[in-house]
Amino acid sequence: MIKLKNFIIKISKADKLLDRQTPIFLLSVLLLTLRIPNLFEPYWYGDEGIYLTLGQSLNKGVKLYSEIIDHKTPLIYYLARVQTQLNFRLLNIGWMLLTTIAFYYFAMKLLKSVKQTTLATFLFVILTTLPWLEGNIPNGELFVLGFVTWGALILSNSDYFKKFLNPKLKIKSTKNIAFLNSIYLIVAGMFFGLGILTKVPAILDLAVFLSIGYFSFTNSFSLKKIDKSLKTLGNKIIELSLISFGTAIPIVASIIYFISIGSGRAYLDFGLLYNFRYASSWQLPFTSQLLQFLFTLQGKLLLLVTLILFLTFLKKFFKPHVQLIMSWFGLALFASLLSNRPYPHYFIQLVPPLALVLTLIIKTKYAYLKKLTKPSFTNILNVMSQTGLIVVAVSVMLLLRFSPYPTVKYYKNWYKLVTNQISKNEYRLTFNYLMTDNYKATKIIKSSGSKDLFIWGTNPMLYALTETQPTGRFTVSFHIKDFDAFGETAYDVAKKQPMFIVVMNNEDHPFSEFKSFLYQNYYPNLTQFDHFTLWKKNNDSFTD
Repeated sequence: MIKLKNFIIKISKADKLLDRQTPIFLLSVLLLTLRIPNLFEPYWYGDEGIYLTLGQSLNKGVKLYSEIIDHKTPLIYYLARVQTQLNFRLLNIGWMLLTTIAFYYFAMKLLKSVKQTTLATFLFVILTTLPWLEGNIPNGELFVLGFVTWGALILSNSDYFKKFLNPKLKIKSTKNIAFLNSIYLIVAGMFFGLGILTKVPAILDLAVFLSIGYFSFTNSFSLKKIDKSLKTLGNKIIELSLISFGTAIPIVASIIYFISIGSGRAYLDFGLLYNFRYASSWQLPFTSQLLQFLFTLQGKLLLLVTLILFLTFLKKFFKPHVQLIMSWFGLALFASLLSNRPYPHYFIQLVPPLALVLTLIIKTKYAYLKKLTKPSFTNILNVMSQTGLIVVAVSVMLLLRFSPYPTVKYYKNWYKLVTNQISKNEYRLTFNYLMTDNYKATKIIKSSGSKDLFIWGTNPMLYALTETQPTGRFTVSFHIKDFDAFGETAYDVAKKQPMFIVVMNNEDHPFSEFKSFLYQNYYPNLTQFDHFTLWKKNNDSFTD
């Protein structure tokens, strides 16, 4: 009888466990279903073409930054070593599945409600999966989300996090527990460091979780208990140091690695320092001096500090998890606007706190409608300030003329393809006007067995599609122009003597040194292309 009772208890516990996992299972199915069309896309997206080109080159033994470059930190290129676009898309789908799972369990730690967590994760899935914000493309921001959410989930197991959410929580302190907490902090920091090595704006995601230490101290600070407050400050400094130490581990390791392969200086120039130059080169589409100032680094920092101080001085009206979510929103918006470019994928970094803020607003308004709570100053202040954050974000997007990618059209076109209402070529052209030319040229280039290619202009998708290696360090002409690398590029082309050269019709820079070499040693291929000319080597004109 006792055995039967224990068995029933175990079955009951297992049933409850399965019930708790049902939402994340269904959300995972939704994510996988919505991402099926991602696997049918052509090689159409410029940044993805660059990632794959560099990844393919790394597979051939080329050194990143010193022998082939782009201006991002290195991990995205190593992830792109999967070689083909299909493999890259499969990696992205698996990555986002794991990211969504981590977000769900981290959100549960914050919201303490299955319904609220399910809503937040549903919003997260929709905004990171649909093409609105380029969720269908394996951009760096999506990979950063994975590192950040798993880092956050690991961090949530630490006393640093638990005591922040519940300052009255009593936790036994032993050497083993202290050691385990140190491991949580260091490992979480390592994940944040990997995020930074994927894309530099992840530094501000790190700041989100460092802010926990700040709010823990300011929330408990009391002049009447100054000794206790100073002790708390000392503990927080130690914990923040451990997170920072963990963050530094992969970054320092990457520096040592690139120095060891002779690319240390190039890594500093292109992987790290170039980001500052890139962030300051965009022209804003408005002339108001006030707005111009607010979009400067100083202006954005001023607004961010104002938000943090607002949450600090009005701490009695905001629960700790709300402070974290709202500060996360401000820091993520700052990160999205580092270069002030209105590119949709930049705003993916804003999605986690946006999903959480929307959930907080909906939760409060639902409670009002159902008369579960009465309006109070605290609730009104929370809703107004959270709504204010949304208004600021929307205003920023409107000011920058942000334009999301079409979503309904994306799925309609895919349905037409799989039901044979349009041809494969027609489907490809819905993504990029170069697709017909690129796929036609690929057949010619691949059939020749050529391993090298030079493209004068911007068409990195063709490098990736043909699996050829650029003759020099640069994959696109704007980098050649930006670094005034015309002489270097012309020399590399003449040295490699690729069988084919592509000159884009919309590339208007004369590049006379290269053009002179081209006209003397190449002839236009007989196949006609609408958007570029494919030049083939005249073997008779070359001498070793």
